[in-house]
Amino acid sequence: MDIHHLDETLKALKGPTEAQIVHNNQWAAVALDKFHANSNAILQLEVDGQPTEINLQWDSSFSKAAMKEEVYMAFHGGEALAWFIMSVICRYGHAGQSEIGTGVDYWFMKEEPSDDDLNFLDNYHYVEISGILKESKSNTLNGRIRDKHKQIVEGGKENESSVIVTLFSEPKTVKEIHR
Repeated sequence: MDIHHLDETLKALKGPTEAQIVHNNQWAAVALDKFHANSNAILQLEVDGQPTEINLQWDSSFSKAAMKEEVYMAFHGGEALAWFIMSVICRYGHAGQSEIGTGVDYWFMKEEPSDDDLNFLDNYHYVEISGILKESKSNTLNGRIRDKHKQIVEGGKENESSVIVTLFSEPKTVKEIHR
């Protein structure tokens, strides 16, 4: 089983600043720490229909005094896991945030476009992201995945898109190509 650290995103992903990546990783750490001990868990991954497991580690050695809101844990933590999956696991090296209402949260590219590359918009892979701390009757992993696919359709970003949803209590992250 492969061992990975959430901070691998710092070297693998350009676009978000180091501070933004650290911020989201800390929220993910707080969310993961609610359910898992010793800054370590076996993360179930399903990437485009291929299940696997990794030993995921993270840094929990920071003050959590201002990090109590569970909505932020799920939101920012979900972003952290999506950035990790897209950059470390799927090897997309560059990301940018999309506009609200477009049906996706971020776009990813394998490489950063050069300043003179006028066709870089054709190379985006769009991703709609979500996080759930713990499932309930009305908020399940499969239900959230369906909802995120609907958002992609409503936003019109149906080509070259994926959904990434993390359930922190298991932990499990699903990356699914939008079809």
